[in-house]
Amino acid sequence: MSAVSLPINVQPWLKYTATTVGRDKIYRGIQYFSRFLAWYLLRQGYTKDTVARFNSLKKTLGLSRKRKPVEHLDNAVKAIAVKDEFLRYCTIGKQLAYAGYLTLDGIIFIDGSGAYKFKNIKKYSELASRFWLAGIVFGFVSGLYKTRQIQIRREAAARGLSHSAENEKSLARTELKSLAKEQHSVNKTLLQDGLDMLIPATGLGYLSLDDGAVGLIGTATAIMGAKSQWAKVNKKA
Repeated sequence: MSAVSLPINVQPWLKYTATTVGRDKIYRGIQYFSRFLAWYLLRQGYTKDTVARFNSLKKTLGLSRKRKPVEHLDNAVKAIAVKDEFLRYCTIGKQLAYAGYLTLDGIIFIDGSGAYKFKNIKKYSELASRFWLAGIVFGFVSGLYKTRQIQIRREAAARGLSHSAENEKSLARTELKSLAKEQHSVNKTLLQDGLDMLIPATGLGYLSLDDGAVGLIGTATAIMGAKSQWAKVNKKA
């Protein structure tokens, strides 16, 4: 008997969903799009039962999206080896902030599941949002720093184009292409972090975005993160 082959190649999808980050981005996208739909349907006059279903889906996915703070603590330790001092402190700060956020998020999960009710759960939730926002800000600042460093290297490479030797010009052109690719990656991360920080900032009352805007922002950044993870997992050897 001949082997049955599927009309599409499912291996990239299987590789993607086998990763914790990949699955999380899917859950996050559905969670925040459900938040947007609940907001939208309520304003369109749909029944409370219909809106409640999407609110329930949002809450369920929010509780199920639990990652381990230990992973971020491990990343913080690894970041000690980063040579650039400013990036080292930003990376350690980011990872420790996310570890604090996920630790408190675990407490919120226990409370939400009903296993144990905490008296000060609102304070835990607020502190979790502060840690989350701090982690994003550390990442955003490091992105700005990388942009400045790339600019300095680009200016140095551009000066190489003025050399009379053709091999010097060729090296300069190669460097400029590499830097443009690197900056493109940094720009995507900056955009994602810039949008993501609006979510905890709204939860903390620093901004007054409605659930519709927060839902769309969360959906957009989930798609951006999913695309990055897909490219990472399924990159060509």
